[in-house]
Amino acid sequence: MAGADKTFDIEIVTPQAQFFAGEVTSILAPGRDGLFQVLKNHAPLVSALKGGKVTLGLPDNSEKTFMIADGFFEMSDNKAILLAEDIS
Repeated sequence: MAGADKTFDIEIVTPQAQFFAGEVTSILAPGRDGLFQVLKNHAPLVSALKGGKVTLGLPDNSEKTFMIADGFFEMSDNKAILLAEDIS
């Protein structure tokens, strides 16, 4: 199965700027109640985030990782939005 068949869109923003926008195959994020992973066709989800590491699975099988401060995450119709107070 081609990587594009497993991808969905994500936009990652802070109050200052857009950090990332593009296609990913997975997201691993630090929810308030624990770490969670999202893949394509995930049920609609809204979650508060705590500070920690976020890992994006990219279509070329590589990963992009970064640290966030508190924020929020939403997934609906294969589009994810991650809002973070700060990203490093």
